[in-house]
Amino acid sequence: MVKKILVPINPLKESGELVETSIEMAKRLDASVHIVVYTLKDDTKKIVDTKRRALEEYVETYRKEGIKTTGKLIDFDGGADELPQKVVDAAKGYDMTIMGHYRFNKMYRFVHQSTAQDVINLARCPVLVVTEGDAKKKVP
Repeated sequence: MVKKILVPINPLKESGELVETSIEMAKRLDASVHIVVYTLKDDTKKIVDTKRRALEEYVETYRKEGIKTTGKLIDFDGGADELPQKVVDAAKGYDMTIMGHYRFNKMYRFVHQSTAQDVINLARCPVLVVTEGDAKKKVP
């Protein structure tokens, strides 16, 4: 039974589908949601502030929908390639992870791994992947 859902969000890429889908799933399952947003070592102060504001907005959006929601901004000193393990570590104690996946061109995919794919391979709980469209920077 799914009662606790982890939703890692990258506010710089999220385009709405992840939030909409995870809200719908949480409502259908009568589950609580914990949102995590990671700051990376290369993030500027402006990006960190943007992520912090976005997290607050996400939590408020879920709560307005009647979902018990918490959120946390996690400072992460590693690079993006280490992020999947951090997501899996954060998912301990949760029944499901819902995360976004972004479409990249073939050259990018050849050089970089997909965070979502890595999380699926490492996860100890079900992972629902929501395609977010083309990778474009979005600021809430």
